[in-house]
Amino acid sequence: MQCARCAGMNVPEIIVEGGAKLFVMRCVHCGDVIDHIILMNRRRQRSIRLGRPRTSIYRNNRSAWNRPTLIKDES
Repeated sequence: MQCARCAGMNVPEIIVEGGAKLFVMRCVHCGDVIDHIILMNRRRQRSIRLGRPRTSIYRNNRSAWNRPTLIKDES
């Protein structure tokens, strides 16, 4: 199985934490850990994002949004 983060190799691993055994897949290259709870949460968040419409951008010059306005001195 390939890692979703770095395309490295995932290997099965058992993590014992607080008396519970967790069966996870760990990437050999980057160390990313994935279990069934992480996968379930990622799927749920992806489906929520896909159903929401994107906010429209009304201005063409996005870099000027947060610039302070300059006051010209007329002396």
